[in-house]
Amino acid sequence: MTEPETEPRSGLFADLLQLGRLLTLRPVTPDAFAPSLAKLPWLVALYGLLALALSIALNGRDGGALVLDGALFIPFGAMTVVAGLLKWADARLDGGRLLLVFSLLLALLPLAAFLGAEIWPLLAERPFFANPPFAGFFDWALEALPHFIAMLAHIWLAVAGTVYVARAPSRGGWRRGLYLPLTPIALLAVLTCVDPLAIWQVAEPATEAEVEEGLVVDEEVFYRQPELLADALAAVEAGKPGVPEIFFLGLAGSEESVFMREAITVEQLFRDRYATAGHSLLLVNNPATATRLPFASATALTRALRRIGERMNGDEDLLFLFLTSHGLVDNSFSIKMWPFEFTGITPESLRQALDASGVKRRVVVVSACYSGAFVPALADSNTLVIAASAADRSSFGCEAGNELTDFGRAFFAEALNETRSFEDAFARARAIIAEREAADGLTPSLPQIGGGEALRPLLREFTQEAATADKAKEKE
Repeated sequence: MTEPETEPRSGLFADLLQLGRLLTLRPVTPDAFAPSLAKLPWLVALYGLLALALSIALNGRDGGALVLDGALFIPFGAMTVVAGLLKWADARLDGGRLLLVFSLLLALLPLAAFLGAEIWPLLAERPFFANPPFAGFFDWALEALPHFIAMLAHIWLAVAGTVYVARAPSRGGWRRGLYLPLTPIALLAVLTCVDPLAIWQVAEPATEAEVEEGLVVDEEVFYRQPELLADALAAVEAGKPGVPEIFFLGLAGSEESVFMREAITVEQLFRDRYATAGHSLLLVNNPATATRLPFASATALTRALRRIGERMNGDEDLLFLFLTSHGLVDNSFSIKMWPFEFTGITPESLRQALDASGVKRRVVVVSACYSGAFVPALADSNTLVIAASAADRSSFGCEAGNELTDFGRAFFAEALNETRSFEDAFARARAIIAEREAADGLTPSLPQIGGGEALRPLLREFTQEAATADKAKEKE
């Protein structure tokens, strides 16, 4: 009398050891992964504890809260469905073993998610990724890269499960041809449908502007803005005939506070050194200034230029236009202020606005990535154009916590402290920036300059006046 066949037995620890063979795509020991409903609660607990520990490690312990949502149970339910479908597709497949193998793979999902979340920030700090060569051509690839890195571990788990299924006993035929290509798709869908690291959630910190001002863009701001722009335009005083003067227009295009601080700092610098009080105007996109300064937009810029053109003495006075924001790969200048939708400024649209304003003599400084495209578009004998970077290069220092961008610090805070000449200051700032970028291993931003040949006599006059005023202050 033959002994009845008994189900193979294996402990959970032995299954975990076999998981190593599974992950290296090696054949597992025969009769491994014996199915047992008693193992599943332990695997759910392992998954939950790993997810909790890694989520706290990633997000921080302080201020967090445990959120027991679908991220804890949905993946196991989905894997049960996948195992059942495979069993239906081929009766020779052991549905219990499939469920156990898939549950073991799921237990590694928090580690896979943590790995993907941690690798990209480390790579993003490297010079190649922070300032890639040929950025204009490969931006799309660099944007996809962090997502691809995060997916690699998920893909590997899906491949491991698929290889196990492919090696399982099968009757072959059309059913095998159906379920084998569908297995990795199903596994990958389950592995990426939830975020296991979300079970410990930490509230997002308030933005710098919210902390400082407690301000939101509400109805008051919405109706106040037209008045602010009208008041700012009305405050621009007419130039004095026979006395060359500088008019200043500053624009901070994006919400990050570094651009607001830079525009305000430069505007104050021109008030102090070039006597632009009464001839100065600021357009700023930032919640902290939303009730006292007009927003920056293409329309506001056009109206401001037109007003300054009306108040200047065209044959004597000079406009200094300073733009600071993010620059985009298409060479446009970013204009952002949530929740409003603003159109960016292109080199061509800025040229049209300047020409339509009637301003004849102008110095334009654009502090943004890829801003070199503004130089050939704007530069002529009466227009000196300075850009923080070449048309295909990034500039640096636009992090929200900075007081100034790297270019703004080098040009305005440092070089213009040594010389009152805009061209000399540019040459000094370019050398400072090149030295710092080389020391930090950054791809050179290559600041650009062009035009302004007919302005040089007037610029020398302003330089001499500023130097005289500085000496008078020193005597006081």
